[in-house]
Amino acid sequence: MSRNPNKMNLVNTFKAGQRYMKLCPTDQQLMHSFPELKIINHIKTIIKYLPPIIVGLIVWQYYMPAQLAVTILTILFALSLPLQGIFWLGRRSQSPLPLNLVDCYNRIKLQLIENKVLDVNANPNEKLTFESFMQLISLSKIHLGNYFGQDDDASNQ
Repeated sequence: MSRNPNKMNLVNTFKAGQRYMKLCPTDQQLMHSFPELKIINHIKTIIKYLPPIIVGLIVWQYYMPAQLAVTILTILFALSLPLQGIFWLGRRSQSPLPLNLVDCYNRIKLQLIENKVLDVNANPNEKLTFESFMQLISLSKIHLGNYFGQDDDASNQ
C-alpha cells in the first residue's frame, strides 16, 4: 500500500511549522524584521481565545434564530485560523534564506565559531533556510548575549 506523498508533505509541513513556532524567539526587537514572529503571536492569541469564541457561537446558535449552517461554517473558519498560521510557518521555515540575510547569517555563524560555540566543519552542506537562521539567532542570543553578535557600544555610535 503506497502512501500519498501530498498527504505526507502536508503532515511534514505542519510538523515543521510547530517546530519553527517553538524555535523562534519572541523578542520585540526582532518582530519588525521577521513577520513570522507576529504570526506566532497571533496564533498563540487565537488559541487562547478560541474556546470562549466557539462557546459563544454555540450559545448564539441556541438562543438566537441563526441558521445552523452559518454557525457551523463560522466555527470551522475559526478553527482553521491557527492551522493556517502553522501551515504558513512550516512553509516559511523550509524556505531558502534571501540573499540580504545570507550575509547576516554568515557573520553570526563566524562569531559563534570564533567563540567556539559551533564547530568549523559542523555542516558544510547546510541548506540556508529560515529555520537554520532562527537556530543560529537563538544560539547567538544564548552565547553572545544578543541576536546579531553586535557589541552594544558599536550600536550606540
